[in-house]
Amino acid sequence: MTASAARSVETASAPAPDGSPLLSVRGLRTTVTTGGETFDVVRDLSLDIYPNEIMCLVGESGCGKSITALSIMRLLPTPPVRVREGEILFKGRDLLRLKNRRMRRLRSDSISMIFQDPLTSLDPVFTVGDVIAEVIRSHRKVKGSEARRMAGEVLTKVGLPDPITRLDSYPHELSGGMRQRVMIAMALVLDPDILIADEPTTALDVTVQAQILDQLINEQRRRNMSMLLITHDLAVVAAVADRVAVMYAGEIVEEAPVDELFENPRHPYTQGLLRALPQVSIKRERLVPIPGLVPPPQLMPPGCRFAPRCSYAVDRCWTEHPELADDPEGRTFRCFNPQPFTA
Repeated sequence: MTASAARSVETASAPAPDGSPLLSVRGLRTTVTTGGETFDVVRDLSLDIYPNEIMCLVGESGCGKSITALSIMRLLPTPPVRVREGEILFKGRDLLRLKNRRMRRLRSDSISMIFQDPLTSLDPVFTVGDVIAEVIRSHRKVKGSEARRMAGEVLTKVGLPDPITRLDSYPHELSGGMRQRVMIAMALVLDPDILIADEPTTALDVTVQAQILDQLINEQRRRNMSMLLITHDLAVVAAVADRVAVMYAGEIVEEAPVDELFENPRHPYTQGLLRALPQVSIKRERLVPIPGLVPPPQLMPPGCRFAPRCSYAVDRCWTEHPELADDPEGRTFRCFNPQPFTA
């Protein structure tokens, strides 16, 4: 999404976090086993999401954002991927310690998720009405006619054109934007406390992206729902987030309220992401890319994971691993040599 399209979505206005978090991830370590060896894909990740706020988790492809979401939902392909350490506390209960049956009850009902690709997430042999009704009837004791009524009602709320007719449509008969609205409807039909949206607009064109984001924010406000929005698009983050966590190579490298992050980022990786953001300007300016690539899990550097791509790296960055540190403004960042930000 371009910055101008993102600005068409009204910025969320949730209050500053106070009280206890709704969802608290503490010291999460998720690994993948391949070729007889085990590697960390998420390392020592901690994250809080408060009631009625939008937290954005941002970073390049391959940095561990989706694995983090699947870890929270306990939907990892195990083996080879599994959670090794940590806690995932939802309303004080550790999701990692719940029995499978209890966790299945929480999914969709209390914690729901929108996946990246709706075409592969929707069963091609069932109609839209069937798949939404199945979600309803797996959690609520209602008749088929009532489940169909509820399905039509939620499709209307998420703005699907001609929703009652579309109940009898198959996924391949819908456009990409319509399929994504169906996914949103499935995620919201049981009125969850928290929604995890994993790159919900990646495969859509710019105008449809703005419509889908606008719909998500409207539903978040209307339902007083918390949201973890996973994206690599900082223009989207600027438009919708209350707080932002920046992820690199399986770790959180910076976390701050959205305004502070954009005005004064501390970590060199965050600064690089902002410099690479396209700007709307009459004068054509070259983008400033971040050199190199996110390292694969089996080739992580021994010190700071960003050191091979960082122009500010000092000697200790290559040998010591930085821990998260707090600054006076209440943000956290993981860097031995933070620099002032110049766009």
